[in-house]
Amino acid sequence: PRPILGGRYTSRPGVFAWDRIDPASALLAAQLPADLRGRGADLGAGWGYLSDEVLRRAPGVAALDLYEAEARALELARTNLAAHAEKVALGFHWHDVTTGLPADGYDFIVSNPPFHAHDRGDRPELGQRFIEVAAQALRPGGRLLMVANRHLPYEATLAQAFGTTRVLAEGGGFKVIEALKGARR
Repeated sequence: PRPILGGRYTSRPGVFAWDRIDPASALLAAQLPADLRGRGADLGAGWGYLSDEVLRRAPGVAALDLYEAEARALELARTNLAAHAEKVALGFHWHDVTTGLPADGYDFIVSNPPFHAHDRGDRPELGQRFIEVAAQALRPGGRLLMVANRHLPYEATLAQAFGTTRVLAEGGGFKVIEALKGARR
């Protein structure tokens, strides 16, 4: 592990976007609303950039669970979020999101889901599964804020899983989507 971005974060070679803030996450971070509150989750949290941005921008967040399938990245997130630990309940979960989440009732979820496997080919089913899992884990009225490559076919999955969706921003080949979970029927 080594300092990156002027010492603001710690990262290491081998994790996604190890030495920079990837453009998709930066676009999502720019759209994070200050009114996020309550209990949230970051699906595919990586080394913790989006979680850090949530906690810096939204003072009403009381708890944040980070879910990451790569243990090395999750340990970096623990280091990168240590400054927030006294103010917010943080949970670090080494977990494959595609298997579902062990908790639910979240007020909000943020995610920059993976869209390709190690072979680098597009695997839209990964992001589609992240959307389904987020819908299951959110309380009624909860919201998902996610970023995706503009060309990936997520709209049908979002429409099926959520009551309302809208594109908040587009740029650099990416789109930021907000989805609100409808009330239980």
